[in-house]
Amino acid sequence: MSNNSPISFSSAAYENLVALVQQGKMPEPFLRVGMRGGTCGGTYVLGFDQKTEFDEEYLIQEIPVVIDKRQLLFVLGTEISFEPSASGYYLHKPNPIS
Repeated sequence: MSNNSPISFSSAAYENLVALVQQGKMPEPFLRVGMRGGTCGGTYVLGFDQKTEFDEEYLIQEIPVVIDKRQLLFVLGTEISFEPSASGYYLHKPNPIS
C-alpha cells in the first residue's frame, strides 16, 4: 500500500467519504477511481469495489482507494469533489497534461 496521493479530495468529498469509512457504511472495502474507454473519449469511473490483481492500493486521507495500475497515468492529479445539491461526486482534472 502506498501513501503517495495520485488523486485528491475536495473538503466536501473528504468529509462525506470519511464519514462512510468511520461509520462502516462503505458498500465495498475500497473507493475505485479509474477510466473507461480511451484517453480522448474516455470517462472517469468512481465507485466502491474490491481490490484486484491489477490494482495499486492507497490510503489517502484515511480513505482506502484502489486504482488499476494501467489507468494510473490517466487519473493522476484528479480531484474528487462532492456537491450534494447536484449529482453528488464528480471528478475534475485541474491541470490536464497535453
